[in-house]
Amino acid sequence: MTKSFRLGTSPTIGAHILPGDPLINISERLNNKIKLSIATCDKIIEGVKKKELDLGLIESPIFDDALVYKEWMEDELVVCSKTPLQDPLGEDELSHCKLLCGNVNSPTRMFITDFFEKLGLSYETFDSLFEIDNATSAIQGIKWSKPNSEHPTVAIVSQLAIEDELDKEVLYQSRIENKPMRRKFYLIYNKEDGNHSYVEDIIKYLQEGQ
Repeated sequence: MTKSFRLGTSPTIGAHILPGDPLINISERLNNKIKLSIATCDKIIEGVKKKELDLGLIESPIFDDALVYKEWMEDELVVCSKTPLQDPLGEDELSHCKLLCGNVNSPTRMFITDFFEKLGLSYETFDSLFEIDNATSAIQGIKWSKPNSEHPTVAIVSQLAIEDELDKEVLYQSRIENKPMRRKFYLIYNKEDGNHSYVEDIIKYLQEGQ
């Protein structure tokens, strides 16, 4: 291979899960440089379809017949806060929380909306709602929020994205009504790509690392 390996990831994966050893090991395994692009899931899918990306890592299963999808890892979305909250959180506790959330068309928000509906909840359950561009902004927003025991600020984010903060007790997690919000991350590539062997080698490495 002479050109860089073009890897595209959705924001949570690219900013919080892949950096460090996984990215370095992929580069060493390929004996090649990696060009990393971080974008929304729909843009990653479009990039793989147009063969602008060799491999995509996405957090929402937006399926397309032109692509091959491989399950990668399981993620859980949790309610994160700056100070410990009751766990699990019921409707009454949620009604006192200020929620930082993604925009209305984001796949993660749609996933959470579906989860809420199954429990008879909605975004209107919360005391107030603030839209944030991405998960990184939401996590930083919680870190910088002022402690408020009456109306705590929370966000629903990937547990994998805040592992370090949880270990250091910088952030805390709770679940809603003790119902885990689990989802799958996917590895995708173009069916028509002629370089399946090295792409599948990277997929195998990533899957075995879980």
